[in-house]
Amino acid sequence: MDINKLVIGIRPTRKLYLDDPYLKGSRATLLVSKKERKNVYIILDKSIYHPKGGGQPTDLGVLIGDGFNIAIKKVMEVRGVLVHFGKLNGRLPVVGEKIECVLDWKRRNLIMRLHTAGHILDYALKEVYGKVLNTLRALHSPPMAYTEYRGKLPNESRIEAIRRRANEIVEERREVKFVYVTRDELMKAVKDAPNMERLPKAEKYRVVIIEGINAIPCMGTHVKNTAEVGKIEVKGAERTQQGFKLYYAVR
Repeated sequence: MDINKLVIGIRPTRKLYLDDPYLKGSRATLLVSKKERKNVYIILDKSIYHPKGGGQPTDLGVLIGDGFNIAIKKVMEVRGVLVHFGKLNGRLPVVGEKIECVLDWKRRNLIMRLHTAGHILDYALKEVYGKVLNTLRALHSPPMAYTEYRGKLPNESRIEAIRRRANEIVEERREVKFVYVTRDELMKAVKDAPNMERLPKAEKYRVVIIEGINAIPCMGTHVKNTAEVGKIEVKGAERTQQGFKLYYAVR
């Protein structure tokens, strides 16, 4: 299936998770449904489901209607439109129908905790290394999350210092919030953010702020307070071609 063709003529999806990552369910209108064997591609006017991207895995959940349900396997973003792909049980829904959207909240909440932990670790590394380390890629996902940094592989002493500082920030119960800013306002809004030179041009940016710690452009889902992250466990570091991967989990 060429999903690029599915989104032709479709307006960008209203992404409900950006303003309320704690939203566990919603009601949406079906814009596109395309069956493929036992599966189906679905486009809605609005969505609670974060797609794969930006360091996050896809959200999962169930779409429910009269005479059918769809177990979401993945969500993809194409030119601002979210395409939901999943297993169809029952009849094929038709355009214009109202659909109940139910999020796999246990999974989402863990991803939120992991993503906020990733931002906390960015700051902890900055303190330990004495500078902001640019990130190459990240995966804020169970069972083992990681961020890849450009820099020297940390020894055990540094890893322990990173773990200790990260958990201090958790215990300090710092507020986590987000703001939208224009490009002209961006540089005043960010603080200790990696990869600013790689940030694509946009009319507005969403900046995730951890009170007194950092402020990073990010379209991901986060908790409201660092205390919600739980204990951060730094599982180790692995040398890569351009730097190192720092593996972590939360509990």
